[in-house]
Amino acid sequence: MMIATTPTSGSSLNNLLLYHFLLVTAIALLILPFVTDNKIFELMLLLTMQIALTCVSTLIGLSMKHRLNRGAVTFLFAIWMLVWCVHVN
Repeated sequence: MMIATTPTSGSSLNNLLLYHFLLVTAIALLILPFVTDNKIFELMLLLTMQIALTCVSTLIGLSMKHRLNRGAVTFLFAIWMLVWCVHVN
């Protein structure tokens, strides 16, 4: 079921949720290698925290009237390029 309603920010909720999911994942992939060297623990930590952090991030974005404009998408692309650069080794 897709969430088709549009909040007052102007972006649909499913787009905001997807944006924040990708943003939280990218930030976690950048931070977790500095926390632990154990790849299995890193993956388990990412999976267990992903849903909660995405929900919190989305709620904060909604309360701040976050819009998915070109700047937001450019920032998301840049952070994923940084993830790729960090993990290319």
